[in-house]
Amino acid sequence: MAEVQQRFKRIPMSREEFEKLPEGPPFYDYISGEAIEVNRPTGKHQHIILRLGNALWEHMRNNGLGDVFPEVDVLLPTGSTVGPDISVLFTEHLDRYDKQKGDIFGAPDIIVEVLSPKTEEYDRTDKLSEYHRSSVQWVWFVDQDTLTIEEFQWTPEGYLLRQAVKGGDVFRPKGLTNFEVNLKALLRE
Repeated sequence: MAEVQQRFKRIPMSREEFEKLPEGPPFYDYISGEAIEVNRPTGKHQHIILRLGNALWEHMRNNGLGDVFPEVDVLLPTGSTVGPDISVLFTEHLDRYDKQKGDIFGAPDIIVEVLSPKTEEYDRTDKLSEYHRSSVQWVWFVDQDTLTIEEFQWTPEGYLLRQAVKGGDVFRPKGLTNFEVNLKALLRE
């Protein structure tokens, strides 16, 4: 936890103060009374979000399953605000997306975080804890270097790792019907 605090600037403030911050850059998450400055992502990180997000969007739209939102603010039921790389809402939860504000209010059904050396510990600790407290049912971690995808399912005791699929292998998530992706092929690597 100390390493996370060293890597990310944390500013204690109230929710009201956080709401008054101008839109970034810099960009902030808000967890446990602190605004946490998050880093600008790399080009590879953005390519993964773009290609995976589009594949998810096509699948969700073509099958009437819901919608996909890359890099939007999510106000979790805990009161924390985070900016996941990709958020997925199933059809029955589309009311959680506020079209006017462009934000999600409530827990997404699936959250995807693309990990980088600078963000991995923060994503796996602070953010995952908030996702669990908010009952986000599925969390995927994508390693931007190896393209390994880990799929976690919410349980009352914590997240259960359902599968870890190496880059180049086909990922078929347990939490999303009939979706499959090979990230290396998708990224043409």
